Amino acid sequence: MIRTLLSLWLLLSTLFPALPPESRTVFAMKTGVLLRMHVVAQDDTAEMQRVKLCVRDAVQAVYAAAPDQGGTMLQRTQALLPQLTQTAQVAARAKGFAGNVTVAIETLPFDQRSLDGLTIPAGTYPALMIRLGDAQGQNWWGLIDPELALQCAAFDEELRWDWSLHGFLRALLGNLWEVTAHE
Repeated sequence: MIRTLLSLWLLLSTLFPALPPESRTVFAMKTGVLLRMHVVAQDDTAEMQRVKLCVRDAVQAVYAAAPDQGGTMLQRTQALLPQLTQTAQVAARAKGFAGNVTVAIETLPFDQRSLDGLTIPAGTYPALMIRLGDAQGQNWWGLIDPELALQCAAFDEELRWDWSLHGFLRALLGNLWEVTAHE
């Protein structure tokens, strides 16, 4: 899954090399290649903050464990939405929260943020929104697939700026490309 999404991102970079990295990130966010996830606690009490993080962990675990059918984070999340909703509700109940738990994919305006070295410019993007009760507390946010955020931020400079066909194939096929290219 990660290799597929990163390959799609690199393909976009290959097709639009004149675009600055921020524009490519905006495109990835707007098209759902990357998908933000927000969990908003009912209030700012320590107990609700613990519930919020438990819900986050449970939802991300279900997303990560689901079979990879390809597609973007947004498409995968849409397909898993009933299961993610149930998971959020069960996780909140397990921590003693009896209030309403709503889970939806919404398109909302966001400020510029950085996540593990990946800068996400301000803009209006789709996001998985999980609200606990009145949702008046602190908000946790990240990508629904946190491993991808780390992968995006961890690109070395050679790979990040190698927009050639060779660079794309190396990113897409990994070690298999290196073996076949040298034979």
